[in-house]
Amino acid sequence: MNRFTLLAKALMLDGHSFRELADSPKTNRIGLLLVVLLGAAYGLFSVQANLEYVSSFESPLLRNIIVPLIFIVFGIITIILTRFAFTLLLWAGAKGFGGPGLMRSLYRISIIILVPSFLAMPTLIGMQAGFSITVIHVVLLLAGLAWMYVLGVRAMEATQSFKGFRSYGSVLAIFIFFACVYYLVIPPAS
Repeated sequence: MNRFTLLAKALMLDGHSFRELADSPKTNRIGLLLVVLLGAAYGLFSVQANLEYVSSFESPLLRNIIVPLIFIVFGIITIILTRFAFTLLLWAGAKGFGGPGLMRSLYRISIIILVPSFLAMPTLIGMQAGFSITVIHVVLLLAGLAWMYVLGVRAMEATQSFKGFRSYGSVLAIFIFFACVYYLVIPPAS
């Protein structure tokens, strides 16, 4: 089956697709594409949040190309680091709840679980930049986090053979830890 079809099915919570993607080395190519796309989105949202700073450059080359490109590159680096951290958290959650914790499989599917973060990015970046948050921002944040949570549960069920409490509990522990680390690393704007 086509990798993009499997990706779409996995994003729609199909456990069999998660299993196939976790077991196939071809998933690494899709993962790289998703890292670049999510990183570029993160960078572009950051450019928008820092538009006053970006437009303060007098040179059109800096203002229109170089500085936005720097934001995009740092967005990609941020997603790469987030993927590594999330993979380690998935592994810790899997091992902590009695699963095999195969790092290779968890690494392959970690980026798929991070795809819905696209919905939460504007809100998280806006909060960091000190912007006022609207109801739409809160809804997008909650929808993105809920979708990521359910994807994480399906991924744990598919790759670790978890059921019930073990799958939901392991992902809940991961999310709580990730939220604590996020808050410590990037405190809210004052």
